[in-house]
This record gives sequence, structure tokens and C-alpha cells, in this order.
Amino acid sequence: MNENAEPVVIKAFAVIEAILAARRPLSLPELSEALGRPKQTVHRTARQLEEYGFLFREPLRDRYAIGPKMFDISKEVFGWCVRYAPRNAVLSRLVGKVSETCNVGVLDGDSVLYLDRVESNFPLRAELHPGSRVPVHCTGLGKLFLAYLPPRTRKRLLERVELSAFTSRTLTSIDAIEADCAETRQRGYSVNNEEFHDGIISVAVPVYSDTDAVIAGLAIHAPAARMSVEDAVAHVPLLQEYAAIMAEDFAAEAEPA
Repeated sequence: MNENAEPVVIKAFAVIEAILAARRPLSLPELSEALGRPKQTVHRTARQLEEYGFLFREPLRDRYAIGPKMFDISKEVFGWCVRYAPRNAVLSRLVGKVSETCNVGVLDGDSVLYLDRVESNFPLRAELHPGSRVPVHCTGLGKLFLAYLPPRTRKRLLERVELSAFTSRTLTSIDAIEADCAETRQRGYSVNNEEFHDGIISVAVPVYSDTDAVIAGLAIHAPAARMSVEDAVAHVPLLQEYAAIMAEDFAAEAEPA
């Protein structure tokens, strides 16, 4: 990426990461060398971070250290991790039982946002991380959310998104997706049969709120060479059991701290 085109926030985080990686305050020449960027550029970024308290400049040795604002943020991040640790622990227990990757996600606009994901121990797996976004029309979680949307909302969403074909199995017509949604609602779980990635299958079940609204989804992912769709479907009762536990965690997260 051209340095001038690089977002300012990325430059800022790069400076902070360099100091954290060094485990000590760094001078301007050291930062410039570590980042491979001109001193003038690094100096401008460091001064801005210092101005807002994200960095602290040691006046005697003229080195930049982590500032008080970053310490405040780190405490909040740690609190965030502790708050959401129970959900990750539940997901880890589920992965221990099914021996395949599982994740939990929500519908965010016109895509699926992964909230948490625990990978299997097998080397052959799909590498996606919390915060990743995937399409709604060809993933287990996406197809699940589509199925439980009000019909008019689903119609508007499908007319707005690009129904791209990621594999030869991807459903790319609204009629075909509507038929699949009807099947999903009838059986209570969605199936992704190599529709997003060749060789990867998934099955997803809803996570309900206390008002029976679908607030999230819980999915199992696996290479088709290791787990068939039928084998994944056999785990649906277990997924539903853990989805109920997840529902309690979501309710707890919604409570005031």
C-alpha cells in the first residue's frame, strides 16, 4: 500500500504496536527503523498520539512510551474480554464435543458478523476470525438469518445484496433462496453444502431471545472430506442445547455492568 494512501489510524496503531513489541520506550530513529518509514512521518504520528495521551514522551531521553490513555483503554479491553469469556468457554466446550470448528454470529446489515469462533485442532480448516464478515446467501449462519427474517425484510435484503456465486453450489436466485429459507424454517436449522467454499460444509441453529426472536446463530463448520452434511446434522440436538446456553450468556451481556 502506498504510504500516503494508508489510513491515519493504521499508522497510529503501527507506532503503538512497535513500542509494545519492543517492550520499552523507543526513540524517533528507533521507531522509524522499526516501521520502515521516514522520521518526519513517524514524528508527526507520534506527536499526535502524545497530544491525545496515547503516548508519553520521556523528555530527558526523548523516547516515546505508552501513555495514560492507552492504560485506560487496556483496562477496558481486559474488562471486555472477561465479560465475554463465558461465551467463548461455552464455544470451546462444544468444539471439544464435536471436534470441529464452531462459531457464533449475528446479522449485521447485509452480512454476517462473527462474534466468536473456536477452531478445531485439525490442520485442515477454514481460517476465519471473530470480527470477520461473510455473505448472507451462501453461509450457514447467513441462510439461517435469512430464513427467520420477516418476508418483506428478507425480500428487500435479497434485492439489495449481490448474490455472487462463490462455488458451483451457491444459490444465486431469489426464488431458490426463498425455497431454501422455507426448508430451514421447517426443520429448524440451516445447511451450507459447499456453497461458500468448495469442500467446506456447515450447519447452523438459532439462538433465541426470551421473546423467541432469533438474536444470533450457532454453527459448526468442517471440511466435507472429514464430515458429511448428514454427520453435521446429527449434531443439531447438541448445537441446540448449546444455543440455549448461549442465549443465557447473551441475556447476561445485555444486563448493565
